Amino acid sequence: MNRETFKHNQNQSDSGIVRILIYQGSTMVVLTFLFWLTVNNTAGYSSFFGGLISLVPNFFLGARLISSKNDAKGLLRAAYIGELGKIVLTVLLFGLVFYMVRPLDALYLFLSFIIVQFSVSLELFFKNID
Repeated sequence: MNRETFKHNQNQSDSGIVRILIYQGSTMVVLTFLFWLTVNNTAGYSSFFGGLISLVPNFFLGARLISSKNDAKGLLRAAYIGELGKIVLTVLLFGLVFYMVRPLDALYLFLSFIIVQFSVSLELFFKNID
């Protein structure tokens, strides 16, 4: 693989990471408004925090991957650090939300967290169909 091909592939993967983060952010906003309007405001902001807990660690991972060096070792190192940071951020954000937000509807918090996480899978699935 020559240098131009590697850069082209890296630019495609960078745009894929950004597209996934946009899908996740859009999913979070839609769920927040949906639950806010159809259930109540507690469900709405609980849903927002659940989506945010999913989005922020994925943003960290994406930023690590995009800013990684242009070689396989640098990319692998960025992926390991990004995944470790993603796990730590997720745990910390859940703890912070459960400690600071009252009242909190855990059902909508976890539901939005899971749906926003799965929006990554849907984006990858639909990309393969095109």
